[in-house]
Amino acid sequence: MLEYGSGPTGHPYHRFGSGEEPLVILTGVLDGIGWWNDPDLLTTLTLAGYYFRAYREYDVRVMARPPGLPPDVDAAEMAAGYADALAEFGPANVIGISLGGAIGAHLAAQTDLVRRLVLVSCGTGPGTYGRQTIQRWRDHAAARRYRALHMDYIRTVYAGTRRLFVPPMYRAGARLLPEPEAPGDVEYSCEAMLGFDDSVLAAVSAPALVVGGRQDPLVPLERHREAARRLDGTLALVSGGHAVYEEQRDAVAGAVLPFLDSER
Repeated sequence: MLEYGSGPTGHPYHRFGSGEEPLVILTGVLDGIGWWNDPDLLTTLTLAGYYFRAYREYDVRVMARPPGLPPDVDAAEMAAGYADALAEFGPANVIGISLGGAIGAHLAAQTDLVRRLVLVSCGTGPGTYGRQTIQRWRDHAAARRYRALHMDYIRTVYAGTRRLFVPPMYRAGARLLPEPEAPGDVEYSCEAMLGFDDSVLAAVSAPALVVGGRQDPLVPLERHREAARRLDGTLALVSGGHAVYEEQRDAVAGAVLPFLDSER
């Protein structure tokens, strides 16, 4: 099953998988400038066959934030929007990546729509270097320096071989790099990540798993450990950077799938 579009709440989504149990994947700070936010068949096939192929036995929805975010929106308010979306088909298992993890935590704390929660590359939020980096991304977005934003991002989030060969690919295809549909969305998403109130983790009662990259420069290891402690959850550390969900797909799935399957 392949499906894509924008739901009743305006959230762009890509849907695939053969199962009946919903699995929602919430995306990170740059979803407003990438292909997450532009539903089409090619992107859906890429998500289903490459990025998240390990989860295809679920009913998977990769859900971005609606274009045109209001200024000063925070992760809690974003979660309220996702709650309206999940009410159409939930409860669901939720995997939140980076800012998506912050949103997922608020969603789990605010509602009973989250069966099991997975935080990837989120922890209790960015450390000092991570905050400086996200502030720089925010400034690039505010000034509409989108090429600089793409290149800064891609140089930062990988730790393995992708750190060597992906940036040259981006430079070669610089003219093809996307720009946001709504210019403020990336800026406001960065602000939401910087303002993440990690105290919400203590209010989450759903079973939780925290996944972190050992070489993630944005979210230090101790912040992943602290998130697992506050959630009374499980911690899985994998060799990789902030984009560990991509560069270590099999290792991440090796931690996530047993957690999701444990109460099926």
